[in-house]
Amino acid sequence: MPPFARLFSVALVVCRYRLLSLLPAHPIRPLLVFLQYLVPTSWRGTGDLSEGERLRLALEELGPIFIKFGQLMATRRDLLPPDWTDSLARLQDQVAPFDGGEARQKVQANLPKPFDQVFATFDERPLAAASVAQVHPATLLDGREVVVKVLRPGVEMRVERDLRVMGFGARILEKLWADSRYFHPVRVVRDYQSVIRGELDLEQEASNSETMRRHFLFSSLLHIPEVHLDVSSRQVMISDRIYGIPVNDIERIKAAGIDPRALAERGVEIFFAQVFRHNFFHADMHPGNIFVNPANPDLPQYMAVDCAIAGRLSRHDLNVLGRMVLAVMREDYPMLVDLVIRAGWSNAPIDRHRFEQEATQLLAPVRSASLEQLEFAPLILRLFDLAREYHIEAPVQYVLLMKTLVHIEGLGRSIYPQLDIWTVGRPLLEAWMMEEYGPAATLNKLRNRLPEWTAQLPEMPDLLRDALENLRDHPQRQRDMEFRLALNLRRNRRRALAGIGGVALGLLAGIDALLVGSGWAWPLGGAGAVLLAWSLRA
Repeated sequence: MPPFARLFSVALVVCRYRLLSLLPAHPIRPLLVFLQYLVPTSWRGTGDLSEGERLRLALEELGPIFIKFGQLMATRRDLLPPDWTDSLARLQDQVAPFDGGEARQKVQANLPKPFDQVFATFDERPLAAASVAQVHPATLLDGREVVVKVLRPGVEMRVERDLRVMGFGARILEKLWADSRYFHPVRVVRDYQSVIRGELDLEQEASNSETMRRHFLFSSLLHIPEVHLDVSSRQVMISDRIYGIPVNDIERIKAAGIDPRALAERGVEIFFAQVFRHNFFHADMHPGNIFVNPANPDLPQYMAVDCAIAGRLSRHDLNVLGRMVLAVMREDYPMLVDLVIRAGWSNAPIDRHRFEQEATQLLAPVRSASLEQLEFAPLILRLFDLAREYHIEAPVQYVLLMKTLVHIEGLGRSIYPQLDIWTVGRPLLEAWMMEEYGPAATLNKLRNRLPEWTAQLPEMPDLLRDALENLRDHPQRQRDMEFRLALNLRRNRRRALAGIGGVALGLLAGIDALLVGSGWAWPLGGAGAVLLAWSLRA
């Protein structure tokens, strides 16, 4: 059950920015818009604000968890219009730090040892503060300088409350609007839930950090600070403190004698190594999390922190991604289209010829541009725009990956504007493809699978007969499935309508109780609760 007090406050903000007017066409939409205008918060109007700006301001007013959701959705150009994603990209997560004494108490409560047996010093003034946690400098008894990341008090309860509200809204939307199957609001919210819950689990962040640190332990490309696992927990994480130059401080980087071109190209190498060699990538590489080690200017090394959000692709998805990127780099657009269609990401039939024409028209001019004009990130965003037109939805791990690539290229070009991600990346990708799918790799896979195939050979006639029988019975099963789907759709629509009616009656009850005082608040609220309970029943 969603928390009704929070649901009511969210509904008021939704009405304040008239977000119900942004819903897709539906017979019930005029009624919802009418109810929206009955709420006093909507009477102020929205002026000349665009749809995207109204959405952005509403999320900022709803607080940090909704802001983080908006920041993630800013990368989903395969699902949302460009005006929305451009506005969401400007969301700012600005949160004041909480009391340092309270942070110290929380650290002490979550340590496996007494506080004085772990720390020689602990600075109650935070180095940084965010919506989920804040970071304090400290010193261990052996003299090592560390940083202590501690979750905000009560943040888990607030996150779960807001996630339940989001999930409730997504279920209502998906049940009521048949076209929502093209952007799967329930699945999108579920994907976000896994991301934000990962940020709340500092043990998971510590595990991600240590995994990534082992991958680059003897590499001059990337340094990940060591986490002190013996004194870390789900609420507190202690890791070595690093001293590096912020990656967006170009003047200090040049003053340290670091070649900007070498630094930018090594950033591209890190991206391809994380994705294709280790299949484990840092998915939050914005400038606040990346630094440059000035110790060895001839071989510049990046330093990364905050590995709470990390991505990993399945072997199939990694194969599809590698072939797609290589197809773009080789300008083999028919192969790119074949890969997208075979990946099964579309929720509707694709006109292959038209899709190939539009992809070629989009990609060919970009690939023929001069080096200074050739940018990968805008190309990715335009490809997502094209994907949305064909109801093509990439898996969430791909979205995290594309977000990372956009950050990498943005950082690289801020350091060295002539960065050519295509020229740097192509040999790395081709070497990986040869290693994974070349003749030697193919022979090795055949040798490994031969015993399994030999064992299955006697069963092949029975398997073939079963397959033919399944094909014969397929039409009847298909008709049965279509009937059940239609029945469930009608049932879900009735429940969704009841849920919206319940929320509307609850809003009217709140308005009556707060502003009108006619005595109808309790009957309206009771009727709304009954409708809402019926709509949410299992």
